[in-house]
Order: sequence, then C-alpha cells, then structure tokens
Amino acid sequence: MACIQYSLWQDSAVESRLDRYTDPDPRKKPALLVIPGGGYGCVCETTEGRPIAECFQKFGFRTFVLRYRVAPHRYPEPQQDALRAIKLIRANADAWGVLPDQLAVCGFSAGAHLAACTGTLYDEINAADGDSADSCCARPDALLLAYPVISFVEHPHLGSAENLLGSNASPSLREQLSLERRVTRETPPAFVWHTVTDQIVPYRNSLLFAEAMWSAKRKCELHLFPYGPHGMQLGYGRDDIRRWPEQAAAFLRTSCGFSLTLPCPRRTVVLTFDDAVKNHLDFVAPLLKEYGFGATFFPCRFSDEWREKNEAHLLTGAELRQLHDMGFEIGNHTWSHPDMRTLSAEEAEQEIDRFDRFLADAGIPRPKSFAYPGGPFAENIVPLLRSRGFSAARTTEQRPWAKNTDDPMRIPAFPICKDDRLGFFSALSHCREDNAVVLVFHGVPDTVHPWVNNSPECFREFLEYLRNEGFRCVSMAEYLAE
Repeated sequence: MACIQYSLWQDSAVESRLDRYTDPDPRKKPALLVIPGGGYGCVCETTEGRPIAECFQKFGFRTFVLRYRVAPHRYPEPQQDALRAIKLIRANADAWGVLPDQLAVCGFSAGAHLAACTGTLYDEINAADGDSADSCCARPDALLLAYPVISFVEHPHLGSAENLLGSNASPSLREQLSLERRVTRETPPAFVWHTVTDQIVPYRNSLLFAEAMWSAKRKCELHLFPYGPHGMQLGYGRDDIRRWPEQAAAFLRTSCGFSLTLPCPRRTVVLTFDDAVKNHLDFVAPLLKEYGFGATFFPCRFSDEWREKNEAHLLTGAELRQLHDMGFEIGNHTWSHPDMRTLSAEEAEQEIDRFDRFLADAGIPRPKSFAYPGGPFAENIVPLLRSRGFSAARTTEQRPWAKNTDDPMRIPAFPICKDDRLGFFSALSHCREDNAVVLVFHGVPDTVHPWVNNSPECFREFLEYLRNEGFRCVSMAEYLAE
C-alpha cells in the first residue's frame, strides 16, 4: 500500500501532513481520515495510523492519516490541521477517487477528541489557506471515536487538556473544548467505543458524548467493552474488541448510507404477502421493484358477505395479473380463507380449485405455492396439495426454513405485524447460509384488518435495512428452484 504525503500548509515546514494511502481500484469510494492519538503531545502514527488505514481499506475506503501539530502548538492549530485535511480530501475527490459526501473521521484517544472537534466545531475555526480547497465543507459525514478524550471538565484527561490549552487555561476555555457540551442537531452520526477498565481516559468520556448525541436526537452507536487497557487500537488479543472495525463499517453503511462492501455470508429472505389488499399493487410491488426484491403474493377472496362489504379493499383478477406481469409469484391462499384443519377433503378441494379458476380467468398460471389460511399447518390436506402439484405450503410456525430437511408442505415463517421492529430483527437473526427466513406481511397499511397492519414508513425502513445489510430477497418459487 503506497503512501503519498502532502504538507497541509503552504507557508510552513512539514510539521502537519496528510498521508494518502493508494490502491489501484479506479472506482470512487468513501473516505476515512484517521487521526492517531498521543495526548496532544505526540502523534502515534505507527500504532494508530497506518495499521488502521490498512484495516479499513478492506471495507472499501480510500484512507488517509493525519499528522497534526501538537504541543507546544496550542488550540486551535491541531483543529485547523484536521479541518484543512477534510477540505483537501474533498477538493481532490475526483483525482483521489473519493465520494465527497461519504467522508468519515476516525480518531483515537486525544486524536478522537480532535476528530470529535471536526464534527462539533467545524463552523467556528478558520482553516482557510488561500486556495481552492477553502470553499469545500469541513464538516465530516460521520465520526468513529475510539476510547476518546471528550471532556476537559468531567472525568478529564488532564495531560491532553494541558497540551492543547496550556497549563493556565481558563475554565471557560476548558468548557468550550468539552465536546459533550458542543453537540447539536448538526453533529454528524458517531460510532463510539471504550473499555470500562481504561486506566488513562475514563470510559465516562464516551458515555457523556453518547448521551449528548442521543439528547440531540443524533445517531450514535456506543460499545463499552468490559475489559482492556487504554490504547487497544485494533483489539489485539481480545475477540470482542477486535470486531469493532467491522461493526463501525456496518454502522457507516447501515445508519449513514456509506457505499461499503462488508464480508458477510449469503443470507436469504423469502418475502410473502397475504390477502391481496390494493396497496400490494400500488405501493408494495413498486417498492419491491425499486429495491430489486422478489416476493410471493398469496391472495384470497374471503367470504361472500365480507367481500360484498369490502370489495374495494381487494385486488381484482386483472390487478393480480399486473403483479404477475411485474415478475412476482402468485400463490394460492384459498377462496374464502377458512381454517383448513376443519374442512373435509371435498371442501378443501373446492376452496383450492375455486381460487385456481379465478386466477386462470385472469390469465395467471396455476400456482405452485400455497399458504395455509390463518397460518396453522393442516396435515389433513397435505395429500390434496401434493396431488394438485403444489411444490410448497407455508405455515406461520416461527423458525427458519431449512430447505434440505424441512417438509416442503410445512414451511415455517415469521409474521410481521403492527410495525414490530423487534420481531423483524429477531426473525432475521435466524438467517444462515444453509437456511432462509420467510417473512409474512399483510396490508401496508391494512385498514380493514388492523391487527396485521404495517405502516408504509416502517415497511420502507424494513426494506432499506434488508438492502443495506445485503440480504437476498426472493419469492418461494425462486428459492425452491435453486
């Protein structure tokens, strides 16, 4: 990994410098500016500089390391160096292959204080140097703070405060540079980690910053590890701490929208939608197409009395044909949605055949997937399903689908209703390379059946998470065909 060095100030010796680490990939990528620690008395480049840059390159970053001015230089000179570095990266975005709106700053210890300054003081420190970079924004898009010095008032690291502000700094200046007091609604999202047994910088510094972020309704992910001395860098020797770079990259991708590629296993989600409400066509399907997701729709017609009262709520045969023409699988959910366990073989056959004919009249092929109405497995109709050529039948038994071992006539699934975010994330936690998770949604929204409703806002949030986290979302037929 080659390193190219740039002096940050045109009229000074190289006492502040930006190191750019190159890679041959021509694509534009997010940028990460690494700021090593050192208590504002030195810059720990060999431990908290290049190793961090090398680590984060594998996630898809263009990486940079800052060598900034330290004591006897005082505030605001280190802050000018950091803000100038951000401006230079953005000014050279095209030449250096950087996405200028995806720039994160990653700092360690006192370097994390300096990183946090870029996210809180960016509009009050002059970092101009009389060139084209002056017009670029100095505010980073995200902060990664490792065992940070934050406060010079509560639980302070006195050495950092003295090196930055001098031994006779006024209480008001110490308060001004206590960054938990400088968080606003404009502070960039932050990922923060610390060890509780840090013997140099108290972990409460991280708590103060995280609480200030949450109070300001800013995105902040905080990790407090139970053991580890100060300066754990990449978590050497600790299986829990060594995972922080991947967790930080996942935060940047999922919560901040950074275009990163993270190593992850193949994870499959089968999306299914029940009961054929109108918004399956006018809202759900277009959104699925936007995200590139496949899905199976399980429509039904309900009882004559219910249908007469709520016909406007249900998709017509012609509208179901539109779903089919969009590339989605149309399954059989019976004609009137009865509990199949209570039906005779003849009654069950009438329910399935009547709905198949309804689909055929609309030009939709005979379904290969079935969903038990209400969810419970009906063992009594399995022979009928097999004789009718169904390849799969879905229940709502809440466990993952192991295709190689589960009976295809008893496919489990997780219903998601009433914006149940906990249920959604809990279901996805079961995803593995050797199984799939089947999710069941109803109306988005479902005003007729409010007990299975999901709001459009929450549903879009779910789909965005699935896309950002790299889940592969398919129909039942697609998964069975693999």
